[in-house]
Amino acid sequence: MIPMAGQSLCITIDGEEIREGVPLQLLATVFRGVQDTIYHIAMAESGRDARTRARVPDDIRTQYQLIRAAEHNSAYTIEAMFASPVQASLPFEPNGRTAVLEKYTALLGALSESGDHTLSVLFPDTIWRRRILRSLEAYCPKKGDQWHLTVSREPKGTAATLSAMTRAHIARLLAEPGFEEMTVSGELVRIHLDEHKLGIYYQPTSRVLDCYYDPELEDLIVENLKGIVHVTGRVQLDANGFPDKIVDVSDIRALDLRPLVLKSIETAEGRLVLRRAESVKPSFEDGEVVFELPDLHIVASGATREDAVEKLFSDLIWLWKEYVLAPHEELSQDARELVERLRGMIEEASVGNG
Repeated sequence: MIPMAGQSLCITIDGEEIREGVPLQLLATVFRGVQDTIYHIAMAESGRDARTRARVPDDIRTQYQLIRAAEHNSAYTIEAMFASPVQASLPFEPNGRTAVLEKYTALLGALSESGDHTLSVLFPDTIWRRRILRSLEAYCPKKGDQWHLTVSREPKGTAATLSAMTRAHIARLLAEPGFEEMTVSGELVRIHLDEHKLGIYYQPTSRVLDCYYDPELEDLIVENLKGIVHVTGRVQLDANGFPDKIVDVSDIRALDLRPLVLKSIETAEGRLVLRRAESVKPSFEDGEVVFELPDLHIVASGATREDAVEKLFSDLIWLWKEYVLAPHEELSQDARELVERLRGMIEEASVGNG
């Protein structure tokens, strides 16, 4: 199988320790680790929420599985490429394989050059950034190991090196408290007015998070809040990248689970108008507001109702662009059935191919 341009990696293990052969256990650690990092980057790039303890979804596992493509004459070099794509359940994610590999090699380059600012640009979400770094740390050489790892996009391309120094650099990055401006949702379980502090039960980690607020928010808290609340602020993350506490609350609001009436859908990508209004009732699951349209295979979630609605609208526009505007002869039978459901639902569309 010939790799597609830009969709392969050359991985080399070299050093005194492996002159007489590479231990199979080391091979297993390196290759499993590279695959895990690729999966994490793909999940981050596809917009998956990092604040849930979820396994790698089947569509990501299928789309981004690496396979051995070739071996080259060197200490130990293997060329890895993505497996042939298999049509996934609808809706599937757009093919972002080249982008994921570019992010992976840019990540390695940034670590080699101690480009900590570059890391935050590559992966703005702190939780995903820490999770990706932790997966990469797992296959870096340890201090005293007599081997190192290099990775490039082609056999003679510019290679980034992973060494014991890389592992130490990652360890320092992970030891620093992570902060991110974000919204966390949970059940309001306690309020300490004298300390300007409230506690919310955060379902994904089964912990109560302390949230420190400005006194000007006190009347809102006392008069209006109970049950599930959304708390926005500067969040300190724990060692695993999950919220630990909110140190500077900027906004607090109650959970809104009113049904959403779908009639006109507008995003920066286009506009859809339904033939008749449809009511969709949201749910609250794993700390997020969730809207589902089972007939269209859509599950849209977000930290707040507004976030979930935005994701739902974007998913509907994306489906229209990817299926209704696609050449009919290129669609599978399932995709053609989806097109008919969409055409039966939408009365007016103003969406370009982009």
